[in-house]
Amino acid sequence: MGICSLRDAVCRHASPLARHPAFLGAVIGILAALMQSLLITAGGPEAYGFCVACHTRDLVNGMTNILAGTALALAPISKNAVLPVMSVAGVLIGAHVSARVNREHVVRRGNAREYLVSFAGGFSVFVLAMLFGGCPYRAALRAGYGDFIALIFIGAMALGVIAGTVLLLKKAEREAS
Repeated sequence: MGICSLRDAVCRHASPLARHPAFLGAVIGILAALMQSLLITAGGPEAYGFCVACHTRDLVNGMTNILAGTALALAPISKNAVLPVMSVAGVLIGAHVSARVNREHVVRRGNAREYLVSFAGGFSVFVLAMLFGGCPYRAALRAGYGDFIALIFIGAMALGVIAGTVLLLKKAEREAS
């Protein structure tokens, strides 16, 4: 089955509710909670079910430990695993396939300044996520455990998203006029 026929099959069978962002957010939340329960039973730490920042750290540190023979820090469950955590790679592959199926995959070209700003923004989000103990997914899981700092992190992240959206809208208005 090709990508186009797969997309048509998905469009025919998916209801508008299934394609709504809130529905997809609920599905991701339920899957993260399910992964959390499975990882805790396997000896994993609390709120480790799905964390882009922590899983990226464990993927990079695990691969470095395997290839270079180092002993970089890993979450306890990653220390006992045969392979590094591959959830981030799965998310990237899934996002790419989804964008291709929905014909939304676009390679955007920019100038050096735009690349630098994008890199600095992504790097800042990752470093701040590590300082606060995880990405928004993990913060939501930690909030479920009653962690007040996680609630502050989610609020700060929401303010950052609002500020970024306002800046991007102003940039789009300048480019349109």
